[in-house]
Amino acid sequence: MFEKMCYALTAVSVLAFSAAGTPSAAAATLAIPFQLARDTPNNNGKVKCGQEIPTPVVSLSLSSIYDGEDESHSTIDPKNKARYDKTIDQTRQFSTFVTKNASNYTETDGNRLDAASCTLRALDAWAKADALSDLKSRQTYLSMTRIIAGAALAYVQVKPAAQLLDYDTTAIEAWLDNLAGRVIPIYTESGDRPSNRANHRYWGGLAVTAVGVAIGRKDFLDFGFESYKLGVCQVTAEGALPLELVRRKKARDYHLHAAGPLVMMASLLQVNGFDAFSQCGNGLQRLVHFSLRSIEDPSLVESLSDAKQVPLPRDENGFVRGDRIAWLDAYLAQYPGDRAEYGRLFKEPLFSSNFGGRVSIFYNTSLRD
Repeated sequence: MFEKMCYALTAVSVLAFSAAGTPSAAAATLAIPFQLARDTPNNNGKVKCGQEIPTPVVSLSLSSIYDGEDESHSTIDPKNKARYDKTIDQTRQFSTFVTKNASNYTETDGNRLDAASCTLRALDAWAKADALSDLKSRQTYLSMTRIIAGAALAYVQVKPAAQLLDYDTTAIEAWLDNLAGRVIPIYTESGDRPSNRANHRYWGGLAVTAVGVAIGRKDFLDFGFESYKLGVCQVTAEGALPLELVRRKKARDYHLHAAGPLVMMASLLQVNGFDAFSQCGNGLQRLVHFSLRSIEDPSLVESLSDAKQVPLPRDENGFVRGDRIAWLDAYLAQYPGDRAEYGRLFKEPLFSSNFGGRVSIFYNTSLRD
């Protein structure tokens, strides 16, 4: 079952670095819940990246996209949104670049060595430029958690290629370590504000957990587990998250947004010895059922949030847009019996740069070619 899908990361003799940049302890070999590229020796032999690497972003300052007078933070201010999108665009380009190339390597089971080279080169370039070292606001840190999580999961996928290419990944690992170390106090040293217990905290937990798995920092997984429990232990009997219901007309969207990092964390944590999936009376499963059922029938979330829900973005085939449920295959790997009910909601492979790329091909090796 799920345990049979767990594969240990190949041991690497590198040092983990603390947030201050000093060596801490030898990196542990942690496990991942999906199989890496299975046929790395049988590659295309292309060791160079033929694509232009996104220019590193060192300083970044972001603010909320929502109307400041809307206490539910559910009404987007068009000017704020346009400013946010323009400011973060270059960083998003980096995230898409590294995760798409990493997924190309995984999807071909290691044939696209050039794609892995692109991911490694981009990560290395951003690491050596000390990218994202000057984050100007709390909102910037909160937004960067998704970038960090995606970059770490992209790195996990191409580590076998780094060994084949004899690529020195010391700078990459130190950079990821530093980014994750700076995320933790954003939540632990800012008081008991709602964002320290709602979806922002789960994204922070995923970023730190993903880096922990990528570089062998088991202590980072401890922070992830605490973040995870903060979420799943709030899930009500109906499967709702009270702090996401507060988002009123966007409560449905925010439940899907919150479920994603919790599912991915559970997958990464469970395989490394944490009792994640059964935590708090199977709180994650209740949340996922509630969130996915609300896609086609929002009536329960509307009654609990006391607001009609805004439409979810759809693709050209009428499916809910893939990034909203890109985590679903990670969930179905643990609960395969739920595929009969929820498989109709999407068409594989599902992609999200926030989760490292094409999550479907991580967990479903039958989708690889």
